[in-house]
Amino acid sequence: MPVSTPRSWTAAAAASTLIALAGCGAGNDAAVPPPGGASTSSPVPPAAAPAGSPQTAAKRPQTAAAPQSPLPAGVDAKKPLATVNGTPIHADKVYSIYAMNKDMLQQRGRTLNPTEDQALKAQSLQVVVFDELLYQAARSAGVKVGPAEIDAGVKDFKAKVGSEENYKNFVKETGMSDADVRAEIERSLQTESYRKSLLAGKHVTDEQAKKFYDSNKEMFRVPEQVHAQFILLKVTEKDPESVRTDAKKRAEEAAKRAGSGEDFATLAKEYSQDATASKGGDIGFFPRGVMFPKFEEVAFNLKPGQVSPVFETPKGFNVLKVLERQAAAIRPFDEVKTPLLLDMGRAQEQAVIQAKLQQLVASAKISVLDPSFKMQEPPETAAIPGAAPDPK
Repeated sequence: MPVSTPRSWTAAAAASTLIALAGCGAGNDAAVPPPGGASTSSPVPPAAAPAGSPQTAAKRPQTAAAPQSPLPAGVDAKKPLATVNGTPIHADKVYSIYAMNKDMLQQRGRTLNPTEDQALKAQSLQVVVFDELLYQAARSAGVKVGPAEIDAGVKDFKAKVGSEENYKNFVKETGMSDADVRAEIERSLQTESYRKSLLAGKHVTDEQAKKFYDSNKEMFRVPEQVHAQFILLKVTEKDPESVRTDAKKRAEEAAKRAGSGEDFATLAKEYSQDATASKGGDIGFFPRGVMFPKFEEVAFNLKPGQVSPVFETPKGFNVLKVLERQAAAIRPFDEVKTPLLLDMGRAQEQAVIQAKLQQLVASAKISVLDPSFKMQEPPETAAIPGAAPDPK
């Protein structure tokens, strides 16, 4: 890959993810799963916390400042970390993916221990090795792309970068030339065309989705939920007593007026200091486990139409009104069918690609030259109900 040494982390990340930005090639493979196993979430999540919910106990992590370079001090960008059938895998590309994914995990609050960090490095190398294997297989299969396809790929990439000026800055920062970009996009298109050929004629049917649903109905259970409005007068334990007293007095005033029958939404707009005030304090439906414990205790003990007394959470003094309650239930197949088909389709595609990668790894000569990037075993093929992968 003819990429000059990047001068910054942004440049390195951009160069290493050119394939993904171009909308082809490695695709989702560029995102390394967290060390310790794949996600165990169900194909169709039953419920999610309200976006921006003011009483969620977990704080969203702030975006961390990116380091200047993904390369450790003293590591040459073109140092080969591994070879794939004689083709070197350079440090700049692997470290870029490693740093990008580590930064993503840190933004989510994950701190990796030495074992997990080594696993992430190995997985980052795997991403690059697997992409190289698929590219080599595409070339062996005689996959080619024409100039018009490459032109379209370059145009699409420039559109995703944002502007011609942004593209020029990208080229300048990464040290790539226009020819380098075209070559990388051509490589991406060849790999993606090969991937698509492996998936041709394979899809998940309605019958397979229904069979999966019938065998795993508990995965589609929606927990008990309440729909509520609330009023918040912000205070903390560190505020002066006079401030706390005044806030509690205003909250009690709002609760009394709401209890006497005044419109809660109007009162929320008048009293509440939360961002939901403009919406009448409406925070939608939420299940147990996403709000502060006291907030949930009050909410799940009120009947529809009831207004709570004033209570305190770490955010301040609250008044809550429950609008609706929904009992726990299993979502019907017709409701989950479309997202289930999409999830199963993605899983089947992944299984087909993984099966092909296992074949390619078995017949390839792969040498890891840096022990800290020692690769794990290739991924096992996922079992898809009624769908047996048959890689070409």
